[in-house]
Amino acid sequence: MDPLVAHQRAQDAFADVLSSLTPEQLDAPTPCAGWTVRDLVDHVVGGNCRMAGLDPPRPTDLPGWIDAHAASARAAQEAFAAPDGLTRMMAMPFGTVPGSVVIGLRTTDALTHAWDLARAVGLPTDLDPELAAETLVAARQRVGPDLRGPGRPFAAEQPCDPARPAADQLAAFLGRRVE
Repeated sequence: MDPLVAHQRAQDAFADVLSSLTPEQLDAPTPCAGWTVRDLVDHVVGGNCRMAGLDPPRPTDLPGWIDAHAASARAAQEAFAAPDGLTRMMAMPFGTVPGSVVIGLRTTDALTHAWDLARAVGLPTDLDPELAAETLVAARQRVGPDLRGPGRPFAAEQPCDPARPAADQLAAFLGRRVE
């Protein structure tokens, strides 16, 4: 799948789940230890803003978060779609890498956190099956033991029945309990 298409679809999946929330759910816990729904949305919006060189907004209500995500997702997509968006080098916490690597990370982040949001509030987690399957293949190539454990981006892979939706399998691979 074209990386720009994948990124847009991951942002759309996140937006779909976000728009299904109620204001009372902003303070609900998520599968990300210590993060509420609000923290998780702030993380995704902040990541999108960093890709576009923008300061992240700090909404106080759900409509504000929905708008902030839409604007930040658009800005990130535009940054990646720029003539040098996939070739320019970008500083990340783990080093400087080309945009072609960063867009894959952002796609995985948005889709996985869409799953986290859905799981946190009891919504269906079968998100964009085609994208989830492709993202799982990519994650299996990128996420090794050196990225798992305390103080690292991912927990240990969790069990998941291979008959479950691809988004559930992706979440389990990245350390979420799905069963």
